[in-house]
Amino acid sequence: MQFLKSGKGTSKNDVEIISAYRKNQDPDLIGMLFDRYSHLIFAVSMKYLKNEENSKDAVLKIFEKLPRDLMAYDIQNFSAWIHTVTKNYCFKALSSTKYFSSNIEQLVDKTEEDDRGFEAEYLPHLEKAIEQLKNEQKICIDLFYMKNMSYQEVSDKTGFNMNQVKSFIQNGKRNLKIILMKKIDDKK
Repeated sequence: MQFLKSGKGTSKNDVEIISAYRKNQDPDLIGMLFDRYSHLIFAVSMKYLKNEENSKDAVLKIFEKLPRDLMAYDIQNFSAWIHTVTKNYCFKALSSTKYFSSNIEQLVDKTEEDDRGFEAEYLPHLEKAIEQLKNEQKICIDLFYMKNMSYQEVSDKTGFNMNQVKSFIQNGKRNLKIILMKKIDDKK
């Protein structure tokens, strides 16, 4: 199986391929998207999962679901959309393993500007950091990352609307990063 193919082989753009797939469900069209984007999905997966076999599995699982997703969602920028799908897949995969696997950065979205990183020694501090969050953030972070629930499931369980859930998770992640970075700085 070739994961690092270049995106050559057709003159159709992504929107045309998706539109054609929605009309006739031709699996060759999924193959075109696979040829173009499997390398991107693999690279993003490697960034988060840090394991070649798990990253290859991620590519396959994301493309297994793609036919349904193409029928269900109005995708105007496939590259950005598949990047987000891949990142979310990785977060959910990591959250279902032993307490976020071995790396805190999977939860707190290490940014390109902040290259200090999070060493594994800070993982025990994550639980204490979560306890310091506002209650709404703590609940949403727990349900979304630890219990592997979707935004909609978190909304249904908590009674928060979808925008509140997304905001609580985003703000919770930002606050966790602040708390953990302070911990790192204090250790220096």
